[in-house]
Amino acid sequence: VGYWRSVYASTNSFSMECFIDELADVVGKDPLDFRKQLLIDQSRFIKVLEVAAEKSDWKRNWAARKGIGLALVNSFGSICCHVIKISKSKGVFKINKIISVFDCGLMVNPDTIKAQIEGNIIMGLGAALTHQIHFKNGEVVEKNFDTYKMPRLADIPPIEIHLIKNEEEPGGVGEPALPPVAPALANALFNLTGKRLRKLPIDLNQL
Repeated sequence: VGYWRSVYASTNSFSMECFIDELADVVGKDPLDFRKQLLIDQSRFIKVLEVAAEKSDWKRNWAARKGIGLALVNSFGSICCHVIKISKSKGVFKINKIISVFDCGLMVNPDTIKAQIEGNIIMGLGAALTHQIHFKNGEVVEKNFDTYKMPRLADIPPIEIHLIKNEEEPGGVGEPALPPVAPALANALFNLTGKRLRKLPIDLNQL
């Protein structure tokens, strides 16, 4: 097993946050409200969710099935929620925007925190959409970046970041914003298409 940015928080969070959405759907609940009910006594988590709902116009977009999904992950001492908005036109899916709400406790340099969040999101999009390793005759096929596809500037949607100010103990900023990317995207695709995705990477051209 090779280690990479966010280690097991990424793989575990994809499974858990997609499953939370499935549970919400089974009981007929808004997935954001469903999370708030599960976290009833966790004020920091509730605050993150409430800011995410406000900044994304969550209620209206989710109810209208406009292609919106979220994931909420606590890792490396910080809480991160991503809301992803997607659309489909003429058979082509497009990620329109990613809204990130981040609580890492006491902040020292907000610009550095935002830069780390952006880097996490871009790497998370790569993991969600393009990163794959194949083996042939015992050797890795993808040996450089011409075959191991990385997100480029043209692939990156607008990113909107909101930092929660408080005096809590400082948490990490270099990794916590990666794990929510893939589940937020998968949950947005379910909101738009009604189809559950349980395998990464997601090939948007095959949906």
